[in-house]
Amino acid sequence: MTFPSPREGRLDAGLSRPPLVEDLATEVVLREPVAAVLPEGHPLSDRDELTLADLADEPWVLTPRASWPPWHRRYDEDFARAGYRPRVVQRGMTPQGLLALVAAGVGVTRLPLSSRSLRDGGVTFVPLAGDDAAVVLVWRPDARSPVLPAFREVVRAVAPTLQLAAAG
Repeated sequence: MTFPSPREGRLDAGLSRPPLVEDLATEVVLREPVAAVLPEGHPLSDRDELTLADLADEPWVLTPRASWPPWHRRYDEDFARAGYRPRVVQRGMTPQGLLALVAAGVGVTRLPLSSRSLRDGGVTFVPLAGDDAAVVLVWRPDARSPVLPAFREVVRAVAPTLQLAAAG
């Protein structure tokens, strides 16, 4: 299923995760912690916090590179800073698919902590030190909808009250 985007001109605004394309206006409205997702019982699953470098020798499950090229470029940079290129053993199309692969012991992945709400068992989320994921309000700079300014104000007012990580 594909969702319309403000870029296509069918929506005036939306919420998304960066990085995005340059021709849309964006504003970060909240951030949430990112976690390493490990199979239950993994030797690192009892840690309070991990770094990407701690996972250098692990098999990884990630989405296909073509699914969101800007996101994968950011991942490439993050892994390079951690000193390695991940050994990707399988690709999953959705966060739920990635979680199923991790639960099956295929590999590890990296997801926002709120993704805990997508799976009841088989995986352990361990926060990644200094890693977070933004949620951005996105709109077309040329959007002329009279409700857009009010919508943006409501999102700005509500976003700080959300605890996405606690929802999981």
